[in-house]
Amino acid sequence: MLEKNSPKLEKSSPKLEKSSSELEIIPSHKIDAVVRLPGSKYIANRLIPLCAMASTPSVLRNIVDNDDIQAAIAGLKALGYQLTLDGNQLDIQPRSEPLNQPGTLNTAHSGTFSRFISAIAALENAAVRIECSDKMATRPMQELFSALSELGVSVDSDNQKLPATICGPAKNKCCKLDAGRSSQFLSALLMIGPLLKQGIEIQLIGNQVSNSYVDMTLFWMNKLAVEVKRGEQHYAIDGGQIYRGIEVTIPGDAVSASYFMGLVGIAGGQIEILSFDHDSLQGESKFYQVLELMGMQFEKTDKGIMVSGSGELKAIEVDMGEMPDVVQTLAVMACFAKGKTHIKNIAHLAYKESNRIKDTATELLKTGIKVEYGEDYLTIEGGTPGRAVIETYDDHRMAMSMALLGVRTKGIVIKDPEVVNKSFPNYWRLMSECGLDSNQPNIS
Repeated sequence: MLEKNSPKLEKSSPKLEKSSSELEIIPSHKIDAVVRLPGSKYIANRLIPLCAMASTPSVLRNIVDNDDIQAAIAGLKALGYQLTLDGNQLDIQPRSEPLNQPGTLNTAHSGTFSRFISAIAALENAAVRIECSDKMATRPMQELFSALSELGVSVDSDNQKLPATICGPAKNKCCKLDAGRSSQFLSALLMIGPLLKQGIEIQLIGNQVSNSYVDMTLFWMNKLAVEVKRGEQHYAIDGGQIYRGIEVTIPGDAVSASYFMGLVGIAGGQIEILSFDHDSLQGESKFYQVLELMGMQFEKTDKGIMVSGSGELKAIEVDMGEMPDVVQTLAVMACFAKGKTHIKNIAHLAYKESNRIKDTATELLKTGIKVEYGEDYLTIEGGTPGRAVIETYDDHRMAMSMALLGVRTKGIVIKDPEVVNKSFPNYWRLMSECGLDSNQPNIS
């Protein structure tokens, strides 16, 4: 049910003036392709700091070389951790000694690394100054900073956001945490728990979002030989444990897969997605089940998953609370579906790289599609999208998802297309190889 007084955005006339950095999408024909997914940035974002803190060496293969991963490697190296990236392989050696003087690092745009390194900095005896991009400086940190302060860590920040100076070590064992805006706050505290002499006990307050991402953190902590005790709204980790390094090949990225599923869903045809991780704990790995409800077909293969579609989609009502990073893909697909698609339980999307509720609605309305939104939902009535210049809000997922509007619509222009480098640098090239071209096919 829609809220009676839900805000409606006014439609605006498309303005197609060229800017210094933009990409016009060329509509595609029926798809028949094979694509190999890059390694999951979600798994890499967790394994890189966990393995850096380990007492034995690690080797991580199929690392995606994007802006977020580069920020994590550079930031950890600034604190004396030993990481060497060679192609898509990352070698990690145990750190020889703790930080013995104040350090400074920059997390750039990465929300995940910003949260994780803020907690890791609390393990040091020396102060750590954490800088970031202007965009990251607007994103929430207060809940994590409050929990760290409760643990006895000094947090110096002007507005409870980054930039900040963290000075540990943590002296107390217990803290309360509100993980209602980001599960990354909880994952960050869990990561450092075993390395604290006294351990850690975390009492959750309010509703936790994106549970599958916490499950992913716990899974890899366990793989590195750490035990976590989990109860109702409560986590406990004994101190004095150590992480043991591992060798692992990072499986394919579930969210990256969604764009190629969307391509087939809108255009029709088929695509085999290689390296699709059927055993993933990540909520978005089940996105194909949502698309089955819209009329698409999926078949597990020895190498991944085969995706098929007729180009005709049915509207659905769906709870996307555990699949936040594919909501924009679904929203664009809903523009081509018959009926009204209602996407609910997405309040935490307002705190991502952009406000992915309001900003998604704003851009879809430019195409003439009818959209309503509220604090925790989007409702999209399918139709025939028209030409528009799409703002990307410095948000990689806005660029990648909105490009799918151009599968069947002429005149879709994506501003600042290079923003995809944050997570998926090869996006435009792989899309072109699969049949969705642009006026700059060589962009990377």
